[in-house]
Amino acid sequence: MSPAATATALATPTAPTTTGVLPGHVENLTGAQTDMLKAMWSRLFELFKQKGTEYKPEPKTEKAPSVKKTGWFGKKAAIEEKSTDVFLGTTTDPSWMNLPLEKALPLIPGTQLRTTFWNMVATDNPDAVVLRFLRARKWDIDAAYNMITNTLRWRLHMRVDDIVALGENGIRDELNKLQPDLGDCFITQLNSGKAYLGGPDKADRGICFINVNLHRKEDQPSEVIKLLTIYIMETSRMIVHQPVEAACIVFNMDGFTLKNMDFDFVKFLVTCFEAYYPETLGSCLIHKAPWVFSTVWSLITPLLDPVVASKIHFTKDVNELTQYVDISALPGNISGEKDKKTKDEAIKVDPVSPGTLDKPSTPAYQEYLSMIETYEAETNQWTKIKSAEKDASCSARRELAREFRLARVNAERDIRGPSSYEAKGLATINEKGRLILDFGGDWTPLDITESV
Repeated sequence: MSPAATATALATPTAPTTTGVLPGHVENLTGAQTDMLKAMWSRLFELFKQKGTEYKPEPKTEKAPSVKKTGWFGKKAAIEEKSTDVFLGTTTDPSWMNLPLEKALPLIPGTQLRTTFWNMVATDNPDAVVLRFLRARKWDIDAAYNMITNTLRWRLHMRVDDIVALGENGIRDELNKLQPDLGDCFITQLNSGKAYLGGPDKADRGICFINVNLHRKEDQPSEVIKLLTIYIMETSRMIVHQPVEAACIVFNMDGFTLKNMDFDFVKFLVTCFEAYYPETLGSCLIHKAPWVFSTVWSLITPLLDPVVASKIHFTKDVNELTQYVDISALPGNISGEKDKKTKDEAIKVDPVSPGTLDKPSTPAYQEYLSMIETYEAETNQWTKIKSAEKDASCSARRELAREFRLARVNAERDIRGPSSYEAKGLATINEKGRLILDFGGDWTPLDITESV
C-alpha cells in the first residue's frame, strides 16, 4: 500500500463502537485499514504456496549430561548451563533463524509456515490475529508482513507447535529423553509457585501473577525458563475471547533481592511481547518493587519499546494495585488475606496425561482442517472485493470466524496436549463441547465458545 494510503488509514481513525470495540480492531476498521488487512491475507496466501527446502535434522547419537541435583555440603546445586539447547531449535535448519529474514524466508516450505500460522491463530478470530501485526507496525504493511513472517519462522525454530501438542507432561517426557532430569526440572518450575494464572483485571483480561522472589536463575537452565514462558503464554491463549485480546501480568516484587534478578529471562519475555506476541500485553503491573530494583530497572528500560513501556505501571500497595485489579481477583500473598488463593493455586490435580507429537486423525481434527481450507477460500475471494468505507461483508466475516472457532474448539483436545490449567477448570471444554472460562472466586463461569 502506498504511503498516502497508510497516512489515510492513520489519519482517519474510527471511534470505539457501541459495543466497545476499539479502532483498528475487527468490525471497527476504516476502508483503508480493511484494504490493508486484505493485502496481508493475499501476501500470506502466496507465501504458503512456496516450495522452500525440506530439512531433516540429523539424529542425536548421545544424551546430554544430566542436571545436577545436589551440590557441596548438601546444598542445592546450580544447574549446569549448556552451550546449546537440547529441545529448542533442533528440528529446523539453523539458517532459517540465523539468516536475515529476506534470505531465510524463501528457504522455509510454505506448508510449514501455513501450519504454524493456523496454530498461532488457535481459537482466535483469524482477522484479529493479522490485525495485531498491522497495529503493532502502525499500518505499515511491509513492516507488518515482515513481523508476522519473522514470528512464523521463530515459532518453527522454537517448536511452539510441539510445545502445545505435548502439554506439560509430554514436554517433561521429551526433555528427560534428551537430558536426564531436565523434564523433571521443567515440571518443578511449573509447579514452583513462581507463576499462577488468574483474573480478571478491571478490563476483563486474564492475569499471570509472577512471584519474583521464588525465581533464581541458577535453579534451571535458560532453555527450561524459555519453555515455561512459551508454554504459559500459549496455554493462556485458551482464555482469549473477543473483544478481549490481551492479558495482564502482575509482577509481585515483595521479597525481591538481586539474587532473584534474571536479566536473560527479562530480555526473552520483552522480546516475546514486542516481536512475537504483539498487542497481547494489555497491562504490566510491577507491585511493591523495593528500592534496590531501581538499579535493575535502569538496565531494563532501554530494552522496552515505547508502546510496551506505556503499559507498565508501578504500584506500591494494595490500594494502588486495586485501581487495575479488583481485590477479589488478587491472591492472598498480595491482598494480605492469608488463606485466599487463586483457583490455579487452590486446586490440586493429579498429573495430566502427556500429549503426543503424532498427527491426529479424528473426525473433529479433519473437520478443523477442512474449515481452514474453507476460511482461506472465502477470504481469498473477499480480498478481491473493493472495500467501501464500511465493508458490507463485515457480518459474513464474523460468521466465518465463528464457524472457524467452533471447529477449532471441537478439535482442541486433538491439537493441544492436556494441561493442569484445564484440569483445574480455568478454561475447559465441557461435555457439550463448549469452551468455558472460570477464574473462580466471585467470577461467574462464562461460555466464550462463540466470542469472535
